[in-house]
Amino acid sequence: MGSDITSRARNSKPQTEVSSLPKVVIVILNHNGKLLAERCLQSVMNSRYANKEVILVDNASTDGSVEYLRGIFPEVRILENVENLGVAGGRNRGFREAARSDTDYILSLDNDARIDSHFIEELLTVAESDERIGVVGPKAYSDDDSGTIQCAGGCITYTQNVCAQRGLGQIDHGQYDRLEDVEYFPGFGFMARQEVFESLMFLDETFYGYGHEDTDFCVRAARLGYRVVYVPRAVMWHRRSATIGGYSPRKKYLEAVNSAYFVRKYGTPRDCLKYAFFAGFGLVYALVVQSLRGNQKAVFAKAQGIWDGLRKPIH
Repeated sequence: MGSDITSRARNSKPQTEVSSLPKVVIVILNHNGKLLAERCLQSVMNSRYANKEVILVDNASTDGSVEYLRGIFPEVRILENVENLGVAGGRNRGFREAARSDTDYILSLDNDARIDSHFIEELLTVAESDERIGVVGPKAYSDDDSGTIQCAGGCITYTQNVCAQRGLGQIDHGQYDRLEDVEYFPGFGFMARQEVFESLMFLDETFYGYGHEDTDFCVRAARLGYRVVYVPRAVMWHRRSATIGGYSPRKKYLEAVNSAYFVRKYGTPRDCLKYAFFAGFGLVYALVVQSLRGNQKAVFAKAQGIWDGLRKPIH
């Protein structure tokens, strides 16, 4: 079934046959990144896959993103949020709108991502090959001309960052060219069946701000019996921390809140002890290193985030 999708998508078929292809709605989240979003949208428009629709969710941008992008891409449906709903809330608004449009699949992208022109059909080739496959994701490269891998699917480690992206920072020598099941994909680039989104009631918005709402989504999908599958032939590029910044107080706080919450939600007692050890050691190490850079506020924000995450009610 999958190879048939690829061949039909790559050959320019008449419009009458487009409806026979699975429908994919692409949901792109944007906040104050109009030029990045322009690059992302252009890559989506260059996609060879025919039966697609694009929704851009603007999370209360103040840089004129909505007017700018509407002028360039009038065919894109733009949803404006009057306030920043965070990552999970912003994405969910687009996902819910996509689910109402009688789609088969929903593709999640961030504004700082770009996709290969055959990206969508490569994901569909695998997704359509087995109805047990609920979530698929790509090989993502760092969008910095380094040629390094950023993510080839992820695994849950329960160390201080809780999760790890496979291949991060590695030169691609084909070591991640095997189709295989993984534990999660980052929200900047994954696709899932519409039925998975609806069965899970979309992303858990308890993960406010930044981090682990995507991991939580994949864990819950797996617990329902769906496979989460890495597709190396689907290729994209992503700029790390282009929107929220690098080692900033806000980013470190939000990461830490969600990390501690995730560990409490899913971790065994042994996992919780492992996280406590690595998080404690990591705070001491970060305080030494970041103090030399005059960035102590980010470390203190991370410590506060861990504390707040430990007190957060489990949903």
